Amino acid sequence: ASSSSVDTSAWIAGPTSSQLLSLMPSGFGLQFDEKLEKYILTTPSSSNTWEDIITGSLEGRNFKPINPIFGFRGRSPIELEKSLDLSSVLRFMASGALCSSLAHLVLTPIDVVKTKVQTKPETYNQGIIGTFKKVWVEEGPATLFDGWEPTFLGFFVGGAAAFFLTEYFRRSYTTLATTMIMTAQSTSEITATSITSNFEIPLIIASAATSGFICCFLLAPFDAIRVRTVAQPDYADNIFGVVSRMIQEEGLASLFSAVPVWFLKEAYPVAREDIRLSLLVSLVGGTLGGIAATIVSNPADVVVSELKKAKTDISPFEAVDILLKRSGPAAFAKGIQLRMIFYSLLVSLQFLLYDAIRLALGVGTDDMKLYLNVLGAALSETSN
Repeated sequence: ASSSSVDTSAWIAGPTSSQLLSLMPSGFGLQFDEKLEKYILTTPSSSNTWEDIITGSLEGRNFKPINPIFGFRGRSPIELEKSLDLSSVLRFMASGALCSSLAHLVLTPIDVVKTKVQTKPETYNQGIIGTFKKVWVEEGPATLFDGWEPTFLGFFVGGAAAFFLTEYFRRSYTTLATTMIMTAQSTSEITATSITSNFEIPLIIASAATSGFICCFLLAPFDAIRVRTVAQPDYADNIFGVVSRMIQEEGLASLFSAVPVWFLKEAYPVAREDIRLSLLVSLVGGTLGGIAATIVSNPADVVVSELKKAKTDISPFEAVDILLKRSGPAAFAKGIQLRMIFYSLLVSLQFLLYDAIRLALGVGTDDMKLYLNVLGAALSETSN
């Protein structure tokens, strides 16, 4: 192999090491130049430039962009996720609980007005600003926080479960995918892990979807209580009275009757893994994601409000039929503008709060990784 003129002075100075060489692709290596007192990259050709290596294009072969300190295969052997012990599980759950409950609590007034528009469209039809004014003047400012207790409690419980379960399933699906690749292609764990990393986003989406499915069973009862509280302010004196009366008059199962519709309603993201995204990306991504989620899930949200606004034995399909007879297809767009605002703000708030809370509780992205100091080990090896 001939020596290229690549400057690798950032690597280390000292004799070559089997640990360093193991980081290189087949056919490439390191050679120590005693005059320059630094490593020189040895390749089948001397035409490679430092830019080719950094961007991941070398000798006509494509590699992931590399870190000049750890080499081509640095990520796989150097970085390892910490296992989820009880302490980290509790901190993940606390992060999700605080993030989700606080974000929803702050936005309760928008949710209240949206629910009123959906449950009594003939009364609350003055547009966004006009409806807010009507509620404020005729029912009082406190009305804007009707149902805050089930909102806060529901998303405290749901958020704790959702954010932890998303992390748990992400790890489980990643491990499963890596194992399947190793078996199917008879390849090493390092190679399989590298291939799996290309599917990081689909794995996160699958994890969030699985988590969301489970959390529908946790969130639906609290939302049923919230809708009843907003639709009928005089239904009971407090959250305990609402729960007691609903169970007594309609049965415990009534709290879960909207679960099938919730499977369609839960269309917004529940987690973001990459803390390296900038504040601007978080806000823009949250806004676009919130708008998309609103369009997809608004019909289901309208059906939930119809089912839970009063005592009823109707099924979700019967609720759809009632809505169609009352207002036609336009019924499924009721409250969509308010929900666009709500979810745009909600997703952005959750992005920002979750990052901050995870860091504060010590379960940020970097906190959950172990790092192997390969260069330190190499120096130790050569000095012995």
